[in-house]
Amino acid sequence: MTIQSLLRSSIFLSAALLLFVAGQSQAQVVEEVDIGREEVQLRVDITDAIERDVDVANTALVFNNTGRIATTVVCVAFDGNGDILGRGRTRIPSHGVKYLRASDLADGVDFIGSAVCKARGRVTATAIFLAPGAITDVNIKQRRQNRSTHMRFPLIATY
Repeated sequence: MTIQSLLRSSIFLSAALLLFVAGQSQAQVVEEVDIGREEVQLRVDITDAIERDVDVANTALVFNNTGRIATTVVCVAFDGNGDILGRGRTRIPSHGVKYLRASDLADGVDFIGSAVCKARGRVTATAIFLAPGAITDVNIKQRRQNRSTHMRFPLIATY
């Protein structure tokens, strides 16, 4: 690489970073909430969805830490327009399971949208839609990058 191409690349990266920071300062600030629900509560939620005539539908975002040390999963929920609706996090012990509900990420607001989550280390995720009288799994996309796991939940809902 020539000095000119390196200089051009650094100027481009600096401009992109400034635009990103400027956009973030204008974006709505949403507090990240530490939630972390135990797997025992997930069993109760599933039973409630199947056996009871409830008027609530919710999505459980379930995380399994497959690593040897505890890790934290951080999630951001987006509404149908792509606006940030809320943030949440949960700490997962080594080889443990924790989950968040879509309603946790949205502070109880009804919505249909998506969520993006990230964790350091090895985490396997799944999503379960808990509807009145039924449950179903929901597709997710996840990838490992360096020492972290990135998870996208393309469709989550609570109403």
